[in-house]
Amino acid sequence: MKTTLELPDDLLRRTKAEAALRGISMRDLVAEALERQLGTRPAPAWRRLAGKAKKLDTRPVKRAIAAEFSRVDKDTW
Repeated sequence: MKTTLELPDDLLRRTKAEAALRGISMRDLVAEALERQLGTRPAPAWRRLAGKAKKLDTRPVKRAIAAEFSRVDKDTW
């Protein structure tokens, strides 16, 4: 999947430099960093429920999403 990220200039330069030093693409470096950061966490409740929800009844998924977002630290987000 393709997406767009806005990064601070310094972080972007450091990311490009690190990828070049490792001889990998920036895409691979970012994917590796995200996997390392997110890989040990269990799937969020909304993702586990999403596959089980009936097409017309999205309430369980909406509740799970609300529960997940209620745990977000707004100061660091």
